[in-house]
Amino acid sequence: MENQSKTSSIERNEFQQAAERLRHERFWSISLILILLLATVIFGTLKNPFTNTFSRIGNYYGYRGLYIAWAILIGFCLQTASILLFKLTGFNKKWAYWALSLTSFFIIVTALIPSFKEKWFFLHAMHKWTTFLFVMSMVTAFHPFLVWLSRKIPKLKTLLRNWQLLILGGSLTSLLIQGQTGIFELWFFLGLGSLMIYLSWILFTEKIEKAEEHEQKENPEHT
Repeated sequence: MENQSKTSSIERNEFQQAAERLRHERFWSISLILILLLATVIFGTLKNPFTNTFSRIGNYYGYRGLYIAWAILIGFCLQTASILLFKLTGFNKKWAYWALSLTSFFIIVTALIPSFKEKWFFLHAMHKWTTFLFVMSMVTAFHPFLVWLSRKIPKLKTLLRNWQLLILGGSLTSLLIQGQTGIFELWFFLGLGSLMIYLSWILFTEKIEKAEEHEQKENPEHT
């Protein structure tokens, strides 16, 4: 009986620790994306986003240092929050983690290139390519994850599909109507960020509730 009591106590502590760890991870995941969204909206509206790209805002109007700082912050927040979601759900594809690293790399390089255009002008031709590679790296990391998640949790399938279509449709529409401007970038980050916040909340909360249910089963006198 004493051994069983000790085992039960250990298991309760494990479930308590698991629930607490998940709460911390949920907090950081959502906080990082909120920082991403806030920083993006603030920087993207320093000048009219309907007529200026983020790069133009950063380099034409003299916010170059702020543009580079924004890119570093965005890369860090996006990669860290995505990794937390991947680990939470058990999505362990190594190429997805590599794609996330490339996402951070390309957005930072995109912001850095204009700083060297006076010295190495040939680098400026790579600016649009690094922007394209940033988007493609993000898609390579996140779209397969959403497809995999739809199969794992069928009730999310329609929502995830429609949310992706909203991001894609809004981005393409802004490109067709406004051309290459900051509105495209704002729509992409706001759409992706809001989706990540939603997933972080529901997925972490579900795991926390399961951990608490197990704890209550091991400690019925506290229910």
